[in-house]
Amino acid sequence: MKQIIPVIGIIMIATMAFGKNVISTQQISLDKALTVIEKRYRKASFAADFQQESSLKAMDMTDTASGHALFKWPGKMYWTYEKPEKQFIITNGDDLWIYRPADNQVMQGKSPDYFGRGKGGSFLTDIGLLRSSFDVSWAKTDDPNVPKIQSPLKLILLIPHKKYPDFDKLYLVFHPKTGDIKELVTFNVYNDRTRIQFSHVKFNQSITDDKFLFTIPDGTDVVQLEQ
Repeated sequence: MKQIIPVIGIIMIATMAFGKNVISTQQISLDKALTVIEKRYRKASFAADFQQESSLKAMDMTDTASGHALFKWPGKMYWTYEKPEKQFIITNGDDLWIYRPADNQVMQGKSPDYFGRGKGGSFLTDIGLLRSSFDVSWAKTDDPNVPKIQSPLKLILLIPHKKYPDFDKLYLVFHPKTGDIKELVTFNVYNDRTRIQFSHVKFNQSITDDKFLFTIPDGTDVVQLEQ
């Protein structure tokens, strides 16, 4: 059975897109760019569709997946993978569940071990982590890993203060006027990458906290995730 490369592990990364990479720091300062993003996502509840492309460099393997996700401040996420097969990644900010119905298996652990300090896109549920957990700069156009973007989109590079084997750097593509984050491109120390593009984003959604709790179905195998 084909396994989906999940959001955790090599959590997000990738490249592709369009046109020549042009970033003008004269048009918008880095501080202003972060302020626009923070205003858009501060204590936000939102839903989005996503397309994911994950590549393992050493194995020369690329997988694609798609689905939809829910996000709520602080720390709550619900990723539903529809293709290539059903998979759910759910966290209430404390507990984490990864459910694969086809395998009749739930992996269970603590969210901070896998999504702590902004890993795995968790900064989307606590946008203040951009400044507190990362060194932020405009992405350099001479870096071969830099995603190509089209105007008016902008691109910043985030380097986590704390180094993780599965999370080395993150490129963030956003709209400088609205603050909308269009895609995330994340690399691990092995240069594996995962690209996640968001579409049909809907803000100010009424999402209750109990949506981010998971009841393990009877008869399902439970595997405890190691810290």
